[in-house]
Amino acid sequence: MSEIVDEKQARWERAAKVAFDIVDECRVQLMLKFRFLDLALWRMQAEAVHVQGRYWLATDGKQVYYEPYFALARFEQGFDEAVRDYLHLVLHCIFRHPFDENHPRHEAWWLACDIIAESVAMEMCAGRFPSEDDNARKEALGELRLMCGQLTPGKLYTLFERALTAPEGKTYRDMSTSRMIELQSLFERDNHEAWPSYAKSDPEEMPGDVEELAQQDDNADGEAPESETREMLSEGETSEAENKDQVEHPEASESQDNDDEEGQGDSSEANDTSEDSDAEDNLEGDWHGSASEDDTDEELKDEKSEEERDWEEIAKQIEMNLETFSREWGDEAGALIASLAVANRKHYDYEEFLRRFTMISEEMKINDDEYDYIFYTYGLDLYGDMPLVEPLEYKETQRIRDFVIAIDTSESCSGDLVKRFVEHTFSIIKKSEDFAHSVNIHVIQCDAKVQADTKITDLRDVDAFMDGFFVRGMGGTDFRPVFAYVNDLRKRGELADMKGLVYFTDGLGQFPDAAPDYDAAFVFMDNGEATMPSVPPWAMKVVLDEEGINRFKSGL
Repeated sequence: MSEIVDEKQARWERAAKVAFDIVDECRVQLMLKFRFLDLALWRMQAEAVHVQGRYWLATDGKQVYYEPYFALARFEQGFDEAVRDYLHLVLHCIFRHPFDENHPRHEAWWLACDIIAESVAMEMCAGRFPSEDDNARKEALGELRLMCGQLTPGKLYTLFERALTAPEGKTYRDMSTSRMIELQSLFERDNHEAWPSYAKSDPEEMPGDVEELAQQDDNADGEAPESETREMLSEGETSEAENKDQVEHPEASESQDNDDEEGQGDSSEANDTSEDSDAEDNLEGDWHGSASEDDTDEELKDEKSEEERDWEEIAKQIEMNLETFSREWGDEAGALIASLAVANRKHYDYEEFLRRFTMISEEMKINDDEYDYIFYTYGLDLYGDMPLVEPLEYKETQRIRDFVIAIDTSESCSGDLVKRFVEHTFSIIKKSEDFAHSVNIHVIQCDAKVQADTKITDLRDVDAFMDGFFVRGMGGTDFRPVFAYVNDLRKRGELADMKGLVYFTDGLGQFPDAAPDYDAAFVFMDNGEATMPSVPPWAMKVVLDEEGINRFKSGL
């Protein structure tokens, strides 16, 4: 039996060496065509592992993992396809897809990321590294643009997530689970199980359909490449039965201690010589390399966050290089520049942003922070029913006192989107314990003129307000009437302690010439464009994405 194991080990090592040369040549060819990717292409070391997946490549942002037999089979299909696979994987890292933890439905997020990465790769490669499925991909991209406009990971995730949660037999914007499987076969090129965001998730808490989508076409890709490449390397030395066996990870057959250190399966199977060779064939690796089991979660967390920061710096440098030499690359890098602009855009917490408009005030409520239990209970013990210290009956809170939410109700703004933005804003204010119930918030709807003004004095009335809310206007866009109306309210004493104004709009309007003496912010929806509308120097600009509003609304 040991001779069989040694022979398998030798074949695996030969395959791993040839596969490494394939990976290295992919990087060289990409470097010759795209010099601005030099840091990204050689950022990760390549490591051979044994994993029975659908694809030969995977990454955790630190290393590239490849399965040798599948790598050789992919090379037999065509070297251009192997190059495209590696470019696809590197683009995931440049856009920081593997590190995103804000999308709990992995199958929807993975597909969205694959579509973005492959659409950019297609435009970059053009006639350099063609793929036979590129025409079908272009048609699919055209259909997706009709469904959600400009393609961004967030918009695609929302589309796929809603399609997955649609009632049985129903679709969302003509997107169904079966169509998602078809898109997966077109755009997916690498395994995502090694992504840090996936490694941190709890498999027991993941949706049941994750496994179903993750295992599509496993039988088609299963072990055929391994059988073919074994025949290539051993020239018919192995029997058909042996060709169906799984190949051990190199470290798996050394000792039980090595198995524990490398995390490569059950060590008892590797060292039990009384079992037949099937026991050894059951050894499997994973896409997470050879990390030691005694690494603490905190150390891994710090390491991965450092990797994400490194990729962010690489992405920014690539973006700068492309902008500097944009004429040289022409239209070939247009999609890459746009995707980098979206990925490199700074993100802020909208809840923290709203706190800029709060002010400290006292509210009549028990202040638990100032409550001294020691003296209170001591008094009860000493005097019976007489505590020595009474709790404070007032508390300092961060509250929004006088505040304005202005809404652009012109034809360019969707009525449903406007309503969800208002719900999103009030939900943040209501859910925070620091915000007081008593408020003075004016919700003003305006197109070319002020159409409606609703005053909210108690946050407990928000639900009733939203139930009867509907958009008024749908004319042109002019921001000046709102500011003039607010100034009039202040003169009448309606907004005596005016703290700020938030204006939700698409940005296509005329701004006031003079700066107000209170904070003003213009909130835009992220439409996936590289540039957003500009605002006057005195105003703040906030960008929200539709995915974020949907996620907050649905409680994901």
